[in-house]
Amino acid sequence: MSRPVYRGQADTDWNLLPGAVHRLKQTYGAEILDDEGELRTRVSNYHREHLILPMEVIDGERMPRLQRLSILQHQGAATGLLDFTESPLVALWFACSEQLDRDGNVFILDIGDPQAAANGRQLEEEDLFRTDRLVYYEPDRSLGARIVAQQSVFLICNPPKVPDWCLETVVVPKEAKEPIVEYLGRAGLSARVLFGDVPGLARANTRHTPLRPEETLTPEQHRDLGNRAYRRERYAEALGHYRQVAAAFPDVAQPQGRIGDTLAALGRSREAVDAYTRAIELAARPPLGAVERFTLQALYYNRGNAHAAVGDHSEAVANFDDALSLGDTLSRNILFNRGNSKYSLERFSEAFEDFKAAWSEREGSDAALAMGNCKIMLGEFARARSSYSEGHRVGEPEGAATHCGNNGKQVQQIVDALGDRNRRISQRGSIVFVEVAACEAASFPFAGNTGNAGNTPVAAAAPGGKGFKGGPGFAVVLGPELPTAVDDTR
Repeated sequence: MSRPVYRGQADTDWNLLPGAVHRLKQTYGAEILDDEGELRTRVSNYHREHLILPMEVIDGERMPRLQRLSILQHQGAATGLLDFTESPLVALWFACSEQLDRDGNVFILDIGDPQAAANGRQLEEEDLFRTDRLVYYEPDRSLGARIVAQQSVFLICNPPKVPDWCLETVVVPKEAKEPIVEYLGRAGLSARVLFGDVPGLARANTRHTPLRPEETLTPEQHRDLGNRAYRRERYAEALGHYRQVAAAFPDVAQPQGRIGDTLAALGRSREAVDAYTRAIELAARPPLGAVERFTLQALYYNRGNAHAAVGDHSEAVANFDDALSLGDTLSRNILFNRGNSKYSLERFSEAFEDFKAAWSEREGSDAALAMGNCKIMLGEFARARSSYSEGHRVGEPEGAATHCGNNGKQVQQIVDALGDRNRRISQRGSIVFVEVAACEAASFPFAGNTGNAGNTPVAAAAPGGKGFKGGPGFAVVLGPELPTAVDDTR
């Protein structure tokens, strides 16, 4: 499917009909389903008389009918809309959270197939309920936290019954419901999360809801507060919340990954390595599906950044190797960051190949700058000039492009000074010595590589940490002879 959306229902006997049709059927009898044209008229009248006009009386505002119905739908009103979600796990939760003695269904519809559904945002408002096709509508996320949490997509049912030919259906056995709900809770899906708005909070605290005085914030709430604190750069506060989540779910990798991200952001990289290691041990347990492989890749990648940040570049390279073996989702960043660590280990030829591969994935001035610097360290000044020229041409990211331009000017002076004369070259630390007969001593400063691409989120909605800040600048020194202490010539 090009773009699947999902709907979970707790009982396989329940029809796939919107709430408005159920309400009309209760009032006028099941025979109203036999005449689709008449039913469509009844639904339209119902919307106008029982929902739209009363709402305008309440708030005095006029807004598009579909937006109004979207708000009412998520407040619990029976409308002509069917709730679908872009998350299969959200649909699975709805299929399993009720009717524990009955099998449930998860319905799957490909809204990317124009034969199955039309995009409501591309239709005039008066045509939305008149067309004889199914219409999907993505509600504005500003309408409420619940719409965001449930990753909502609404389906306008024209005809009122969704045709079987465009649906796939997965039956969820009743015996699986409780274990699935427990699993989803550990993954961060619960009623408090999915109904995390003011009406949901009110319904969870009615006079009939048993009070548990010892009850505190849920792990999901700690996670959300941690994410919010992280985005506001209140890292110490975020760390406290993430540790609460990790204590609640000691066998789940993602909380440890978030702790690692936060410790990295605090500059506590050695502690971040330990957190990532615990997360990797938890995530590496078989079987490994696509989600688990991506999680592992992100953890190895982030741990590589933490090792690089404290100068453990050999360990960083090993982590980037492991990350690269798990897929190509992050390949550009992995290759670039591994190149930085190999460069720091003075493995310049290998580093050049990584930067070249990163450039092939996506041309960027950061990779071109690093390629040029590798060639300077190898004494290949003309090839360095070519790389800098390419980086300056690309112009993105801007800072690296500026460095490419400046380094290119410096290396051009070196090429002009050397001409065709023989030379001996030696590199020691941040200085490249070039011995050229009958040459006045001269020094040429160069900008170093840019820093690593930062961490990637370990779990959905989790923030990313910071990475290795990059290498220092260096200099090329020309003179009539090499320093006496230098003997590793080439």
